Amino acid sequence: MIELEHLEKRYAGAHAVRDLSLTFPEGEVTALLGPSGCGKTTTLRMINRLIEPTSGRVLLNGQDTQTVRPEVLRRGIGYVIQQVGLFPHLTVAQNVATVPDLLGWERGRVAHRVDELLDLVGLDPATYRVKRPGELSGGQAQRVGVARALAADPPVLLMDEPFGALDPLARARLQSAFRTIQRRLRKTVVLVTHDIDEALRLGDRVALMNAGTLAQFGPPDELILRPASPFVAQFLGEDAALRQLAGHPAAELTRPGNPSGLPTIEGTLDARSALGVMLREGTDALAVTQAGVALGVLRWSDLRGAASRPPGEA
Repeated sequence: MIELEHLEKRYAGAHAVRDLSLTFPEGEVTALLGPSGCGKTTTLRMINRLIEPTSGRVLLNGQDTQTVRPEVLRRGIGYVIQQVGLFPHLTVAQNVATVPDLLGWERGRVAHRVDELLDLVGLDPATYRVKRPGELSGGQAQRVGVARALAADPPVLLMDEPFGALDPLARARLQSAFRTIQRRLRKTVVLVTHDIDEALRLGDRVALMNAGTLAQFGPPDELILRPASPFVAQFLGEDAALRQLAGHPAAELTRPGNPSGLPTIEGTLDARSALGVMLREGTDALAVTQAGVALGVLRWSDLRGAASRPPGEA
């Protein structure tokens, strides 16, 4: 879907991005991770030509993006930023409808799409479509920003620190909502983040950058258990095994069993948080439910196995 070929960006002779070749798999979330100044946001903005590369190419479905007018290119790519960027003088519905209106969609189709997307991101259309951005909380505004980015049903979604301005609880809720949306829509997503836990939780793959170059690219488990360099191991930290659990929903590790008398958690909770519940409750097993339906039991041994399992093993 998206291919970078020897992509470079130089400013006054200094490289922000150096000889970057990378393919973002179709239908997956790729997290661009790295320390400040590593080139991840510059890379993201070269994809939709908010920044023009010094050399190299960006291919979208095999087409060089330099052959497409920037405004046309951007209408086919969803874009979500930390500051949301909603138009304050427009209603929520008008904000979500921005790109469909530019594309000349019929009014009834636009209205249907707005309501469909507000429902998708967890905002009741009857309540929120007439509100203005100043009446929204930070989490609600970010949800509207996601809905706007998805309005024209773009195959590609670029996200630049989309949850960074939120408090931890709102951030966790929105990450969970986004993961649910992505499982349904299967967009090709490039997510810029400096948050290791967020990258491991949301990314199907992680591209770890360092000083404008690619340090390692692969599934989260691979980076944690098979770091390609001392930099990768150091960046992920000594608690990398715990971080790895953050990328696994509890339901994924749950086995059949009798949950009677055990503390209960939702299956959407990540396995790292489930470990925290075990420690708090003084137990080595938890009952796991999904929408009120019992799934089974999650045990300490299951968490330990997931944290030490080599990539590719079941």
